[in-house]
Amino acid sequence: MRRVLWLGVLVLSGAVRAESPDSCYSGANDTLVDRTHGWLSRTLCWPSRWVDGFFEDPVRGSNEPASSRVRVTAEQVWRDDNDDAGDVDVDARVWLPSAERRLSLLFRNRDEEQDRDAPLARRPTGERDDGFRGALRWVIDRSDAMDLDLDAGVRSDLTTYTRLRYRRLYPLFNESAWLRYTQRLYWRDPKGWGSRSLFEVDRPLTPTTSLRFSSEVSYTEELNEEGLGMGLFQGVNLFKRLDHRSALDLGLAVGGYSKPGVVDNYRVYARYRRNVWRPWLFIEVEPFVLWPREQDYHGVNGVVLRLETLFGRLEG
Repeated sequence: MRRVLWLGVLVLSGAVRAESPDSCYSGANDTLVDRTHGWLSRTLCWPSRWVDGFFEDPVRGSNEPASSRVRVTAEQVWRDDNDDAGDVDVDARVWLPSAERRLSLLFRNRDEEQDRDAPLARRPTGERDDGFRGALRWVIDRSDAMDLDLDAGVRSDLTTYTRLRYRRLYPLFNESAWLRYTQRLYWRDPKGWGSRSLFEVDRPLTPTTSLRFSSEVSYTEELNEEGLGMGLFQGVNLFKRLDHRSALDLGLAVGGYSKPGVVDNYRVYARYRRNVWRPWLFIEVEPFVLWPREQDYHGVNGVVLRLETLFGRLEG
C-alpha cells in the first residue's frame, strides 16, 4: 500500500502543471496507452524541474532541463519446495543538471545491497528491508575510468544511512579484457557498518557475446555478531545479445561465508530479457536450480517472472 501511495503522491504533485512533450518522453502518442504513459512520464518529471530550479543559473541560457526516471518491477518466484514469493519494486532517480551534474535524488524500496539487476544468486539471503528510502547522491569525482560518489538518505521509519562508492575500470591484456573494481562502504542505522568489495573481469568473445567472472567479499556487523565472518560470492556469466530487443544471461554462482568456511548455496540459472510492445516495457524469465545448505544441498527447481515498466527519461 505504501508503494501505491508514494507513486500517487508523485503523480498528484505533478498534475498541477502540464508539460509539453520533451526529453522526459520521446514515444508515440497514437493510442490511449501511449498518451497515458506519456502524461505520467511528463508529470513525474515536473517535481525534478521544480527542485532543479533552486540551482539554475539565470545568466546561463543553455541549462539542460532536469528529468526523472521511475522503474516499477513486478517479480514473482515459483519454487518446487513451495517457498514462493512475489514483490513489486519501485526505483526512481531525479537528475539535477543545474547542480553541475553532481547532484541527483534517489527514491527506492530496496537497498543497493539488494540490487534488483543482480540475479537471485547475487542477492543477500535473509529478511528483506522493504521500507522506502530517499537519498541525495553527490558525485565527488568522475572520469572516463573512475567515479566516486556519496549517498546520504533516510528511510520511511526515519532511520538514516550513508554510503560511499568508488568504481574503477582497468584495461587488461592490451584491452582484450577489462577489470571493474567496485568498493562500497556504508553505515545503516541501527545495523551499523558494512562494506562490499566487488571484482568483475569482462572478456568479450564476439561482438554480441561476453564472459564475466565475478568475485565479491562483504562484511557487516551483523555477520560478525553471528560468527559468520565475511560473505563470499563467486560467479561466472555468459552474456549473449540475441537481437536489438532481447538478450540472454547464463550463470553459475556460489555463495557462502568465511566462518566456518561453508558454501551456503549453489545456483545455475538462465535469464532471458526482452523489450516488448513499447520501448518502456520489458519482460524477464529466469529458470534456475538452487542447492541450499539449509536443505542439505538437495536441488530446488524454480522460475522467476518479471515485468518492468519505465516512466520518464528512458535513457541514462
